[in-house]
Amino acid sequence: MQKPERKQHKDRRPLRWLPLAAALLLLAGGVTTAILLFRPQEKPAQEEKHWGMLTERQPEELVSVTVQRRGEDPWTLVRAEDGSLHPENEEGWTVSDQQASLLQETVTRLRYEEVLVGGDAASDAAYSWQNTPEDFGLADPRVTVTARFTDGTELTLHIGSDTGLEDEWHYMAVEGDDRLFAVASAVAADLDVEYALLRPIPKPEIVGALLDRITVCDSEKIIAEWQLAGSVEDRDAGCNWEVTAPFRAPADEESIRNLKKSAEDLRLGVYLAPATEENLGRYGFDIPRRVLLFHMAKGSTGTVSETGVYDVTDHEEKTVELIVGDSPDDLASYVRFGDNLYTVSTFTLQTFTSPDPMASVARYPVLTPLDSLESLTVEENGEIMEYVLQEATAEPAAEAAPSRRCFLNGQEIPYETFTAAYERLLTVTFSGRLPDDTDMEALLAKEPYRKYTFRTLSGGTHTVLLRSWDDMHDAVTVDGSTLFYLIKGGMTDLPR
Repeated sequence: MQKPERKQHKDRRPLRWLPLAAALLLLAGGVTTAILLFRPQEKPAQEEKHWGMLTERQPEELVSVTVQRRGEDPWTLVRAEDGSLHPENEEGWTVSDQQASLLQETVTRLRYEEVLVGGDAASDAAYSWQNTPEDFGLADPRVTVTARFTDGTELTLHIGSDTGLEDEWHYMAVEGDDRLFAVASAVAADLDVEYALLRPIPKPEIVGALLDRITVCDSEKIIAEWQLAGSVEDRDAGCNWEVTAPFRAPADEESIRNLKKSAEDLRLGVYLAPATEENLGRYGFDIPRRVLLFHMAKGSTGTVSETGVYDVTDHEEKTVELIVGDSPDDLASYVRFGDNLYTVSTFTLQTFTSPDPMASVARYPVLTPLDSLESLTVEENGEIMEYVLQEATAEPAAEAAPSRRCFLNGQEIPYETFTAAYERLLTVTFSGRLPDDTDMEALLAKEPYRKYTFRTLSGGTHTVLLRSWDDMHDAVTVDGSTLFYLIKGGMTDLPR
């Protein structure tokens, strides 16, 4: 049997070296901290600057600027004493403020992003780009710009093609400077501007709140027209519009609202040419495709300024005329406004150039909202029911009482009862449109068996007549227009 080994006992004497070691560690840490704190900090490497300014002048130092776009004739703008730019050898207009500011800012504070060839490390090989300018789009530059300044100096620069580098930079060369630069795409775009875009574009002043007639004509006749029956100041003006051509019928309030909004949103695009006889024939105005007339009544409109002040603007009676000529493509149309021709988005015009009057006809017989109603008379089989609404007398003790009262044939009935019934009447919609082959003469010769007369607070009157059309339907005549039929009994009941 193997004899077991005796266990080795650890030395239990205290470790006298531990305090000394801890002290040495603390001392070393303090020295390291001191070195780190008092050692001079290294300065971070500065980012190398690549961009620079070719010109840094004040706008008033600019005398003129000439721009020649690839494939086009050059044009020159001259700076006037008031700081505006106007075309040389052409009178009657100045450059729009936005375009003038862009041009002046760009040529007086011209920044490059990078010197691609040349500079401090210039050599004969560095200028080899001039031997092959076509490689940089500089043999036939995208745009050449010459700026002239009050001290008699000139700056001529040529902008070429895209460098293919970051941010869509473009090559640029400056006359008198052998370097090849890269400039931002924004600089290229600000200088490569169409001459037509420099001209301020007027906006047809169409105020929707004052519109009371919209007319669309072709070269021979009126093909669509909407007209307000009453005044633009009437509280129920929105629901008093009528289609007046090519037929007559009450118009839908929402459709008219959209029509007026479309009129307000009309914008002219790009200036095309003056409306000379030659240009009128060239762009299709000898036989106009459409003539749009927007008539506005005299009135006032108000807006709240940023400071909270309510500003009122007075407007005289006015008609805005837009004449539509040819379309160069599906996106644009030529439009005459005043004495000039412009391009306009075909999409914004199509509401009026391709009108659909039937789509704007009201599809409900009752046109008068409750808050505009003064009285309602219903006549049937010799019986007359007249509902008259009156303002209630204000009484402090009855603040929760209705503000109006209702009288049926002179006797008061609960206003809430009439309100509930009238609201149901407002929801009635036509069942369908009478067929085109309906014998209207024979239909209208029938005596209506029921007549509704609505009188409004603004003095207007609407009538609804019901005539039997067949065993199940009534033909409905609204304000003299008979286009739709309604299922019998479709007009909901009023309190009796």
